[in-house]
Amino acid sequence: MIFDSYDCADAEGVLLAHTLRIPGGTFKKGRVLSREDLAALREAGIARVSGVRLEAGDVDEDQAALEVARALAGPLVDVGRPVAGRCYLYARRDGLAVVQREVIDAINQCDTGMVIATLSDCAECLQQQAVASVKVIPFAVARAQLERCVALAAAAGGAVALRAFQPRAMALILTRAPGMKESMLDSTSRVTRDRVSSMGGRIVSETRCGHTVPELGEAIERALAAAADAVLICGASITVDPADIVPAAIVACGGAVDHFGMPVEPGNMLLLAHVGERPVINLPGCSRSPKLNGLDWVMQRLAADLPLGKKEILTMGVGGLIKDISHRWRMREQGSLIEQFQSQYAVAALVLGAGRSSRMGEQNKLLAPVGGTPMLQRVVDAALGAEVVSTTVVTGCQADAVRQLLRAREVNFVHNPDYRQGLASSLKTGLAALPADIDGVIILLADMPFVTSAHINELICEFNPATERDIVAPIRDGRLGNPIIWAARYIPAMMQLSGDRGARPLLEEYAANVWEVPMGDDAIFVDVDTPQALQEANLRCTDRAGAQRT
Repeated sequence: MIFDSYDCADAEGVLLAHTLRIPGGTFKKGRVLSREDLAALREAGIARVSGVRLEAGDVDEDQAALEVARALAGPLVDVGRPVAGRCYLYARRDGLAVVQREVIDAINQCDTGMVIATLSDCAECLQQQAVASVKVIPFAVARAQLERCVALAAAAGGAVALRAFQPRAMALILTRAPGMKESMLDSTSRVTRDRVSSMGGRIVSETRCGHTVPELGEAIERALAAAADAVLICGASITVDPADIVPAAIVACGGAVDHFGMPVEPGNMLLLAHVGERPVINLPGCSRSPKLNGLDWVMQRLAADLPLGKKEILTMGVGGLIKDISHRWRMREQGSLIEQFQSQYAVAALVLGAGRSSRMGEQNKLLAPVGGTPMLQRVVDAALGAEVVSTTVVTGCQADAVRQLLRAREVNFVHNPDYRQGLASSLKTGLAALPADIDGVIILLADMPFVTSAHINELICEFNPATERDIVAPIRDGRLGNPIIWAARYIPAMMQLSGDRGARPLLEEYAANVWEVPMGDDAIFVDVDTPQALQEANLRCTDRAGAQRT
């Protein structure tokens, strides 16, 4: 591979190193320049270009990333489509990432321009979450270098794998002390059930008893008789010694204490024991909170059928200072975080509702009912119900009817008289009307009626314009969907767009900046722009309503 500055007269076949914009078009980074391309560049006054000329034996960046990703992928890990030299590996199920660090380190130290980033070993991940990323830094790598990396990965037999959560049955025991409110036990029960169910398990029995050795011992024996895979005990007071009430009751039932204390904060006071083959976990005080703590890590290993003993607990210290990290993945799954959070960044919603509905026939699709509610109204209501600072609707075709439909809603309107020129025209009209002090904008297409406030809030949860999370996009099955949040710094680039593709072309240019958020359904792909699609959307609403009634 030869990187150089090339005269346009002699640059046919060169891979362009930087995106070039000329009147009437954009030549993106990585484009293989043709004779016609070079003629257009010379006509635009560009005499030289920076780029790469591949040599014999070179493998282009996408193919190289794909080959290494395939060699790394172990059980329950899927390989995505390579884009701009980057290929992601995705979790097929909810579970724990199993990463062979020595293999990843060896490949990263090959000095081939190929780098791999992964989740930590035993990190929790949800279905469709990225477990690892393979990135080829140069435009190509030599076949010999690539084969060295592939051989290292293949020899490990799946250096990036997943251990799926199994549906464990748990027995829960809550002890009470004199004067303790029952509402505290109710809250602890609720949090623990959510914690267990988030890993695919369930509580098969719950017992409440006094905080004494005899009463707790009887409760443990009843819990073991309930055919539970493990027993969870949350005491009225925190265990402070291996001879305290909870461990004493476990021993009285014929059990043994494996280890007391763990190098994770919060979670230090966890006690691990067993009675026969079944684990018994004395929960730390922080377990009454849904926030991530050491108990989660212990229960995740249990749910994923990974070894769990004194050695495993004592190796959790590096990275164990959790403190106030929000347990976002689990809380998203439970829905609690989405209901409670307030964004610290100002994100404006921009609804593009100016289209002509040319594929729908005579009917304006945005006014057509989906599930009994006009399509545009569904999208606007999703925005209004989310954590956005403002909602702006771009009108075009049948603008008066659109305004009339939304007259009772707190939205801003801006009209695009040039809506026939395509989506980019409406996008730029809307962007120009947004407040100047926003941190980002989420662009909503008015013909996607199944996007909800929860989808929008999930994206806003992940948005952070101060870090690499400044373009946030939903993903499912390796495909990016809509809507997408863009940090305000990208607005000038979007104002240069043209045609009918909206901001999608910028996703390729800024692929390295896209933060992907896995979604649990296909609403991010469903657009309604034909009579058949409208009919299918209404059938979908009917099916959902029937399922809810059932």
